[in-house]
Amino acid sequence: MGLREELQTEIAEAFNDDLADAVHSFTCERISKTNWDPKTETYVEVKENYTGRGVLFGSYKQYEIQTLGVLATDKKAIVLQNEVTMVPIMEDEWVTPLGTFRVKHIQQDPAATIWKCQLRKV
Repeated sequence: MGLREELQTEIAEAFNDDLADAVHSFTCERISKTNWDPKTETYVEVKENYTGRGVLFGSYKQYEIQTLGVLATDKKAIVLQNEVTMVPIMEDEWVTPLGTFRVKHIQQDPAATIWKCQLRKV
């Protein structure tokens, strides 16, 4: 078992046991506009759905709020990459038990095991 798989296994176990109270599921329906036709000014809408789970409602430190432009009401999400069925992108809207949130920033950890996302209430 490689380092990445080992980390994901340990984090998944923590999600199931120690962090179970803080773990929430989410869903997303991403609507992409493709095949733009300038003649008719039309495009094709493609709907893609994905799901995942993670620790979704962490808070930011005062330093991050004051210096990085993070709103005080923004939430921090940590999700396992192998439990998210598609790669999240900025402006995706996640439907969670606490409402709908828009992904404002996304970052991958160096081991490629988790996504760290900045969520803003819609």
